[in-house]
Amino acid sequence: MQDRLLLLDPFQRFVQRGAPPQGRLAAERADVTLPGRRMKILMLSHVANNPNGGASRIYHMLSDALRARGHEVALYHAEDAGVQGKGVGDLLKIRLVLPRLISAMGEKKNPSDFDVIMSSSGMAAPLFARLRKKGGRRPLLVNHLHGLAVYDDLANRAEDWIGNWSASTMYRLITGRMQRRWDWQGIATSDLTVVQNRKDLDWVGARMPPGHELCLIPAAIHPELLAASMEQHDTPRDPDQLLWLATWEARKGAAYVPRAFRKLRSVFPAAKLVVAGAKQHADEIVAEFDPADRPNVKVMGRYDPAAQATMLRQSSLFLFPSISEGFGLALPEAMAFGVAAITTNMGFGGDWLSDGKDARVVAPSAEHLGQAMIDLMRDPEGREAMAERGRLLAREFTLERMVENYETEFARRLKV
Repeated sequence: MQDRLLLLDPFQRFVQRGAPPQGRLAAERADVTLPGRRMKILMLSHVANNPNGGASRIYHMLSDALRARGHEVALYHAEDAGVQGKGVGDLLKIRLVLPRLISAMGEKKNPSDFDVIMSSSGMAAPLFARLRKKGGRRPLLVNHLHGLAVYDDLANRAEDWIGNWSASTMYRLITGRMQRRWDWQGIATSDLTVVQNRKDLDWVGARMPPGHELCLIPAAIHPELLAASMEQHDTPRDPDQLLWLATWEARKGAAYVPRAFRKLRSVFPAAKLVVAGAKQHADEIVAEFDPADRPNVKVMGRYDPAAQATMLRQSSLFLFPSISEGFGLALPEAMAFGVAAITTNMGFGGDWLSDGKDARVVAPSAEHLGQAMIDLMRDPEGREAMAERGRLLAREFTLERMVENYETEFARRLKV
């Protein structure tokens, strides 16, 4: 089993024959053997077309970079499969039949004409199964996991069980189960599964069917954000401002933030929190905080890279206390701007960060989060030194290294 696993980090390739390498990034970059011919790649994203956010951002960055390297890439999103994400009808499509819709979309694109077909979280499993059954020459089938649903579901249900969050009936009966099911179907029908963190690598590697392969490729910071993080700005950081850039949901650890913020403001009453990227109405989120803290909480909706860069330049602390995380792009993006981060050992935090060195890595509880914030507020010099170490580390996660890993893995299996 272990001989079939390949672990990639942004600098070096490792064949896994035991425990994967631990700790920091490797000091040397591996020699990259580029393909001898242009590849034709079909990417089927199961989420809405949004170059600025989430899973869609990875597909946009990867497709643009592969095109720039001479490959032909066709990228399609949920809208192209007839899912607009509006109304009860589309909600049911997403919950019940999205893989069939994504696969039907792929069928219409003449899949046999491509060298590689890549989709996420099992959403093209029906198409993959048909192509494998058909036999003969077919594309390399790649299943990309933004984060395993089994861990997301465990986090959401645990928060429900302990009374921190209320899971809907649809989630308990349908959504969580279907997501776990399609994750596995994607693993079982693909040739190669790509994960973004070592926890997922361990789970998939222990269960991967014979004849299938697995690799780890970390995500990358958007080039525009990386460039913006290197620009010089005279605007000083607000020493009292904390920032949250994520959906406000159970698996992100949102339930712990109001109590942690109360703990912080009992010591630093001037502290203020900006919550951006949440889907809920601002009043709903603010109502979760203690009445005394509500005037110090500002809630914003979606943001573009320019607004994100502005918020990161203005803030001194970044909160990212996920209970389950695939990679967590918002975390290294914030760290690249020199914001001191408080996170957990999930995704990027678990694989690459050391508590107290380049970030605070703590347990997801109000007590741990609150105390970490207090400690960093009390020690501005130590906070800045930690943020600087984190900034240097985060900036190593470039698009160039990510796309080289994908390109090399595709080419190696296609033998081009």
